[in-house]
Amino acid sequence: MKTPLFKGVATALYTPFTQNGVDFESLEKLIDRQLNAKIDCLVLLGTTGESPTVTEEERLQLISFAVKKIKGKVPLLVGTGSNDTKRAIELTKQAKSLNADGALIVTPYYNKCEQDGLYAHYEAISNQTSFPFVLYNVPSRTGVNIEPKTLNKLKNLECVLGIKEASKDKNQIEEIFKIANNDIAIYCGNDELNFDFLQRGSSGFISVASNVIPLKIKDIYGDFINNYENKSFENHIRLDKFYRALFSKVNPIPIKAMAQILYGGNRYVRLPLTPANEEDLIYYKNILDEVIK
Repeated sequence: MKTPLFKGVATALYTPFTQNGVDFESLEKLIDRQLNAKIDCLVLLGTTGESPTVTEEERLQLISFAVKKIKGKVPLLVGTGSNDTKRAIELTKQAKSLNADGALIVTPYYNKCEQDGLYAHYEAISNQTSFPFVLYNVPSRTGVNIEPKTLNKLKNLECVLGIKEASKDKNQIEEIFKIANNDIAIYCGNDELNFDFLQRGSSGFISVASNVIPLKIKDIYGDFINNYENKSFENHIRLDKFYRALFSKVNPIPIKAMAQILYGGNRYVRLPLTPANEEDLIYYKNILDEVIK
């Protein structure tokens, strides 16, 4: 297997905003919570980070801030995907120049390219950046799916070190593990499937949940690899209601509301997303009370 960018739990960080811009004070606290929980990797500017509504200047500031704050303690991956291959190359080169450790590159969206276009897209990024990256397959968001036969080719690209698989197609997931698990890292991209992926031999998770309960998500992974499989499963099952609440509305609306409940700050999201309402907050608070008791 190619050397993975990380093993264990990565947190797909939300981006704290105010109406005036990025809330760097809250971002610093968020990163500190992750580092204190011994999270294995941090992911910036992914779906959870609301990357489509982050400006050019903010991208530069966010990456620079995170690199300086993390100080190499854990790897930092930056979301650099685009439905324009040229743009994805530019963003990936930017992440490289700012000393990130790798990229997370979502499939092109809206254009809905064919499978040969998917391969050509990632081949161009690999060839023109020489920067390690993880493929990100989330067809519910993009309308594009990395089919197993395409992954069988993509895994051979020099810079492809893993895939974040966020589909829920069990047949596809099974095929992906058969095709790629001995060659590149496979990461779970849906928290509710974390344990299932571990049983199949995944290298870990890229988690939304760990933004607010990093220790609990870390324990699921840690218990499993330390041969406490039953304990890992029990801890995972206990979070079932939490996982459902986490995606009861479009990510990151729920996770930002939960973070506000637990840690203060605000739950501001950028339009066209709208923040959780008061009824939602009651629901999330009740769920959190169960989880953290």
